[in-house]
Amino acid sequence: MANENNNDNLESYSTEATANLERAIEEFADIIEDKKNQDPNIRVFGSLQIVMNGRKRRIADLGNVESPEDPMKIELMIYNKEHIEEVLEFIKQNGFPAKNEKGDQFIYVRVPKPSRMQLEEIGDDVNRRTNAMCGRLTKAKTNTGLRVKAAMEKEFIDQRIATMATKKINAAHERCTKEVRIIGLLGRKKILGSFFKTVEKDDPDLLKEITKRSKLENIRLELENKKDLGLKEEKIVSNHEERSSSNELSENNVTEQIQTN
Repeated sequence: MANENNNDNLESYSTEATANLERAIEEFADIIEDKKNQDPNIRVFGSLQIVMNGRKRRIADLGNVESPEDPMKIELMIYNKEHIEEVLEFIKQNGFPAKNEKGDQFIYVRVPKPSRMQLEEIGDDVNRRTNAMCGRLTKAKTNTGLRVKAAMEKEFIDQRIATMATKKINAAHERCTKEVRIIGLLGRKKILGSFFKTVEKDDPDLLKEITKRSKLENIRLELENKKDLGLKEEKIVSNHEERSSSNELSENNVTEQIQTN
């Protein structure tokens, strides 16, 4: 019974920690996916900051920024109509051709392709978010480690279980941290395109890991395609044999009827 309780304690600490770490990965993946999918023009334009009432505000905080038809043409729907004139003037002062029809809540803006510097700023933001998430994972690991230590000191678990739980938690932390860094790296590559360069010391190793995973995925897909093709061929052969067998039976029946007559 004591053994079962110890195993339950081990699983409760390591399972909870792993679940928290993996949940953080999912949240981070969603954030980076949004950044990858959003057009760089919208990101750059939405990040412009205007001073209103003595306070800096992002354009994206003052209205909805969209590019429904052409990435070079932005439609900015200002939430508060009283801000339209001020925002319109600010946009023009920043070098963007913009117009607004009287009574219309939209400001229509033409934007150039984002510069290398602007894209690198977005890439840097992804990198900051990546490092912040890795810090969050480390904090989660540390907190669970403190709980394990406290449980051992209060003799809820013994040294052996504490050591095993710590090893499991550390392994989960290392795996999840690696996944976060890979997700962040892929996000930067997608955003920067030809301007991408490695900036973190583990970037080269992660790129090798990404290449390795890509090759393994291609092999898996190739094997699946071959398997599907083999199943299709087997089905064709089987259908052909069934038709041949059916035709043979029909011929035998006809022969038997002729002989009977």
